[in-house]
Amino acid sequence: MKKNMKQLGEFTEELFGCGLSEAEVYKCILMEFYGTPYLWGGQSPEGSDCSGSVCTALSLATGRAVRVTGDTLYKGFFTEDVADFSDKNLIYAAFFLDGNGKAVHVAGWCEGKYMNVSRCEPNEAGNFRSGAELLRLYPHLKMAKRGMRV
Repeated sequence: MKKNMKQLGEFTEELFGCGLSEAEVYKCILMEFYGTPYLWGGQSPEGSDCSGSVCTALSLATGRAVRVTGDTLYKGFFTEDVADFSDKNLIYAAFFLDGNGKAVHVAGWCEGKYMNVSRCEPNEAGNFRSGAELLRLYPHLKMAKRGMRV
């Protein structure tokens, strides 16, 4: 059964109570979006779009209320270009840019895979994907890996 936002908040408190860092909490929250139905404008495990899943994980992990588009996340939050995901003081996401450099899709990084909430997914639900799989789903877009310092 999917957690609602109240349950997700309680889960977040439990994670911090176990001594997890903001980056670790971000990844744990993203994992809760597995199987989440795609819902444009949504931001909970009961229904979400791509930026909604990342914004919810970011908000709960950092305590800062964030609900913006993928492009705003790309330009205003995740501003550090990265080659790998080794810095434990960063949280990560992959952004997919159109020909004008606008981020039109985002997938949050959660330990080995990306959480991809997209209507391009089978059954239009959140799924774990490798970078190579995401590139096959969005061949017309350029992938940019970025981090945000926490």
